[in-house]
Amino acid sequence: MLTKQVDSRERAFRPIPISYLIQTANQFDCDIFVTSDKHTANVKQYDEVKNLRMTGFLTFYFKGSDETEAEDRIQKILWEDNEG
Repeated sequence: MLTKQVDSRERAFRPIPISYLIQTANQFDCDIFVTSDKHTANVKQYDEVKNLRMTGFLTFYFKGSDETEAEDRIQKILWEDNEG
C-alpha cells in the first residue's frame, strides 16, 4: 500500500473537476481512497467523492497491483499538469 499526504492549500495544487479525477482513478485496477478531515472516500465512486471536502490536508491511499502507476498519474494531474 502506498500513501501520499498533501496540503491542497499549496500553491502548486491544481483543483480539477472530480469527474476527471474519478475517470483517471478508474483507469487503474488498484483501490484508491482519499481522506480529508475525518472522512474517507473511494476515489472511483462519484457519490463518495462529491461529498468530500477536498481542502486542507489530503491523504491518498493506493493498494493493488498497479498502485505505483496510479499514484504517479494522480500526482501528475493534481500538481505537475499545473506547471508550465
